[in-house]
Amino acid sequence: MSFYAPPPAPKLTLPAAMATVHRDPDWWWKCLLHGAVAITAIGLPLAAGFVIESYDNSRKGYPTPLPPWSDWVNRWLSGLFALLVDFAFFILPLLIGALLLICLSVALLIAGITAPDEIARAVFGLVGLIGLFEFVMFMCSVSPVGRIMFVREGQPEQALNPAILRYTVMSSARGTFLRARLASLLAYLPASALAILLAFILPLTFPGQLIAVIVLIWLIASTIVYAHLVTTQLYVAAERIALPGA
Repeated sequence: MSFYAPPPAPKLTLPAAMATVHRDPDWWWKCLLHGAVAITAIGLPLAAGFVIESYDNSRKGYPTPLPPWSDWVNRWLSGLFALLVDFAFFILPLLIGALLLICLSVALLIAGITAPDEIARAVFGLVGLIGLFEFVMFMCSVSPVGRIMFVREGQPEQALNPAILRYTVMSSARGTFLRARLASLLAYLPASALAILLAFILPLTFPGQLIAVIVLIWLIASTIVYAHLVTTQLYVAAERIALPGA
């Protein structure tokens, strides 16, 4: 007779996700540490790998403590694959949109359209479409679901499959993933507030401005790491609801 019982599915709520992260008494300095690492180009995959490792531990029933500072090589590689998911679904479409914007500008010049109002309407229309596409991709949870597939399958190509978009939009799980995405939005408010503060002080000139800017960038990166950890717990709950037995 087996006495093993699977861990109960966590609640798909922001307070429950935050409480899980906060159960590790060292959560704050781990966020600060990986935030400092994230602001360097070479260290960004380490921060992303930290979040991926937290997700992997959580889906196995060990959400806390958060992963220790160890095994840098594997963490860097898993973080790099996670960033490739974001690149494929968010950065690459932006680059394509920028290329289309250049092509549109050239086409307007060739067509002899020089009226500022007409050019502005065409440019803003294209920019609006690009922004709408990015918003839809974000709300559809394409990146988190791609990371779920990467952790579950251990194969990067599974996470980069365009079928993920169809799955998040058309499957019965879309409502659950949408709940997780909506709940996660509040987790990014501290980073947003700090970014607004940074934008406010950048045009100013005062003693110690450079230090203040560096500290703010560090804190923004750290709060984003924290938001990703909270979002991870939300999607752990979403996966167990939408994909029972996964």
